[in-house]
Amino acid sequence: MVASLCEALNPLSDECRVICSGTPPYTILHTNKAWHKLTGYKFIEVAQRTNTFLQGPATEVEPLLQIQTNIRQGLPVKVKIVNYTKSGDPFCNKLEIVPLRDAHGSITHFCGVLSGEAASSDIPKLDREPLLPPLLQQHHDSTGETNAIGQASKRQKVRLADALSNTTDAVVLTTSTPPFNITHVNQPWCEMCGYSMEEVEGLTNSILQGPETDKTLVAELMSSVRRGEASSATLVNYKKGGVRFVNQVQLTPVYNEDDELEQFMAMLHEVDEAIEASPSVS
Repeated sequence: MVASLCEALNPLSDECRVICSGTPPYTILHTNKAWHKLTGYKFIEVAQRTNTFLQGPATEVEPLLQIQTNIRQGLPVKVKIVNYTKSGDPFCNKLEIVPLRDAHGSITHFCGVLSGEAASSDIPKLDREPLLPPLLQQHHDSTGETNAIGQASKRQKVRLADALSNTTDAVVLTTSTPPFNITHVNQPWCEMCGYSMEEVEGLTNSILQGPETDKTLVAELMSSVRRGEASSATLVNYKKGGVRFVNQVQLTPVYNEDDELEQFMAMLHEVDEAIEASPSVS
């Protein structure tokens, strides 16, 4: 059973996982490669939506009610339920949902682990592609929570739960140990860089490097973050397909609620192509 948010983001796991926000309407914040393989949906298609698009005519009411009841009570739940793939094929889903809590016992996220098996032959395929629910943006308080992550990262510790919930800035998370595998990228990062979550899971940020990328500057950034220091620089990087772009990258260590180093976060902001790469790290 998944016990922590960091464990749920493990890029080396072959479990089919989806991570949702810990409060209604429980929007999707992360899906992994195995989840895409089972359902047919890419992360960028479902980010900030609810999981209702997996339901269809043969989806049973009783397990849905059990899921709703347990989630409202903050309890784990295991059910068998008929769900549908993007292509409309029904499958028998052995679904386990566990609440993920912070150091104070408050629920920050829910992690769903799916296991799909062939559905009974008498369950017909949908004659249309399942309809995605409306896009639901995460709501933050008047202090501007997501922007505060970037502004405060040099002054205070960034928590993994907040980093994952940032749906405004282009964010990529990696493991905090070599080779620094990518564990999560959000929708703005996918739109900026041209890659899907499924393409980059388990790879490293070197996929963005190219002929004009200052490798010495990258090494300085990594040296700073490994010391627990946030740093930033302007770099030349490359999008999928080799398109050159200049971005201000802010690299920050990310901690759990017990102040243990969990991951590294890079926040990218694309700048005008006329701006030359910065010669130093700040």
